[in-house]
Amino acid sequence: MNQDKLLFNLEKLAQKAQSKNKDKPFQVLVHSEKHNLHFSFPAIQTNPIFHIASIGKLLTTVLILQAVETKKLALEDKLSDYLDAALLAGLFKSNPNEITILDCLSHRSGVADFFEGKDKNGKTFLNMIMENPDTNWTQIMLLDHVRNNMKPVGNRGEKFAYGDTGFLLVSMVLEKIESKLLNQLLDEQIFYPLGMKNTQSMIYKYPTELRKVPQEIWLDHHEVRSFAILSVDQADGGIVSTPEDLILFQQAFHGGRLINQEHYDLMQKWQGKFRAGIHYGTGMMQLHFNEFFFLMRNFPKLVGHIGVLATHCFYDQENDIHYIINCGSTQNMTSSFILLSNMVGLIKSSLSSK
Repeated sequence: MNQDKLLFNLEKLAQKAQSKNKDKPFQVLVHSEKHNLHFSFPAIQTNPIFHIASIGKLLTTVLILQAVETKKLALEDKLSDYLDAALLAGLFKSNPNEITILDCLSHRSGVADFFEGKDKNGKTFLNMIMENPDTNWTQIMLLDHVRNNMKPVGNRGEKFAYGDTGFLLVSMVLEKIESKLLNQLLDEQIFYPLGMKNTQSMIYKYPTELRKVPQEIWLDHHEVRSFAILSVDQADGGIVSTPEDLILFQQAFHGGRLINQEHYDLMQKWQGKFRAGIHYGTGMMQLHFNEFFFLMRNFPKLVGHIGVLATHCFYDQENDIHYIINCGSTQNMTSSFILLSNMVGLIKSSLSSK
């Protein structure tokens, strides 16, 4: 591998992608200790902190599995073992007493997705929340919205249907059994132990001097960084982080330092499709580039997660390469995947030319 040539070509790819990002936040980090590779763009970042969106589902899943490993709960446990019947009423097509922790983590509970789903009148949640951007959404408010305005997507186990509502429910279970808020658990079990000093859950209140201020956050045409509606991200932990901190997480996660092998394998039991080319396990995605374009059939499969803000956190297990991307806007998802595909292809060619 010609290191200098690879870095030069990665720089060109990043520059081209940034020019098309329409002045939205833009960050790329590619790292591999095996290949002595570290590419960061831009090289100097005045504020590297960004909202990771649904990448946070990786971390929520880790917390749940850690609780399973310490015998505080089991994946087969029912939500109703921990949450009040009134809280679950009206959310599911199946009997609420049958819905398990694993059903929610694998997106097979049948509950509607409050974030990207539509209500009974065909209105999207995003359009609704932008009408009152200063609303501070609570867990109960989000569940009431699903209960009163949405229809379940199916019976338990009937089909894979990605959504935030199930993850919100298991987060509530976790908070109840631990008697701690999700942000405390993230701090104590992931952020602090791994040295993720620039990572925080911004949906919880921190003293001003300790608050991590992220880059701009764009939902369609709206910059919402200072709006209370970011409180809707309860299912993902509302996490802000940096590319370097996410590498620390991935190294620990894939290095066996956060959960045991059995649960690591469970997260990679691919049982549903998020979209063509994006397969889903338990709280984790796998990319099949050949489903994006047939000429990418020999590309390695990456594992990790994306976020609605065109954020990516992926790992090439075969070649020990980490990929972190932030394109900062719901409108830049397609271009972010084009960038990732181009980088993976470029590095694949470089490795094969050794």
